[in-house]
Order: sequence, then structure tokens, then C-alpha cells
Amino acid sequence: MDDYLRKQQAIEANRKSVGLAYLLWFLLGAFGVHRFYAGSTRTGVAQLLLLLSVLGWVVLIPWLLIDLALIPGLIRDHNMKTVELLGLREMEGPVVPARKVETEADRRREAMLEDLRSTGYRKERRDDTHLYR
Repeated sequence: MDDYLRKQQAIEANRKSVGLAYLLWFLLGAFGVHRFYAGSTRTGVAQLLLLLSVLGWVVLIPWLLIDLALIPGLIRDHNMKTVELLGLREMEGPVVPARKVETEADRRREAMLEDLRSTGYRKERRDDTHLYR
């Protein structure tokens, strides 16, 4: 097995799921478990400590609601750190664009655009300000 394939398998084994993070947030969010799962240990500990005090709930409840929007970014950041730690970015080859399927209509449209470009056609900006007076 080559090194690249082995690293890809390691990334898949360590990949975190946004869906599971939301499930952990829903079931155990007050304990900060979703943050531990996403690799944010310090903020997970902070949420756990805020849970222990009554005054901490004043901070914890809005923080948990904000986490609803932050979870995808936390998971994406963790997954990207995994890729960078394994050094897979340097090993990737050149990016090969997907093959474009051209239909007859696409070819005709491209031919018309090329014809317009060769004749020096420039689309003028439409001035509709007189309609709104």
C-alpha cells in the first residue's frame, strides 16, 4: 500500500461528523461534549465549569445557542488540522478539472460568443435610472 493511500485512510479514520456533533450538542451540550468531540478541549472544559455554577448558566445558555452556528466550522477546522498533520496537502498531485460535457447547444453558444468577441462587441451597461424618477 502506498504512502498516499495510507494517509487518506488515516484521515478517514479520524474524520469528525457534523451530524454527530449536533447530536452530542442536543443530548450533552451543557457538558461541552460536542466541543471535546470537535477537538476544542479548552472551551469544552470552560463549558463544563460554567455548568457547575448557577451564574454560569447565564453565560452558558447563549453560548450553546451560538454553538449551533459554530459546529460546522469547528468540525471543518478539526478535519483540516488532521489533513495538515498528516502532510497530505504536499503529496497531492495537480488538480485535474472535471471533464466538461458539451452539447451541440453549448458548442453553438461558444461559437456565437467567440464571433462577438472577434468583432469587438461590448455589452453596454443598461441605464434604467430614467424609469425610477
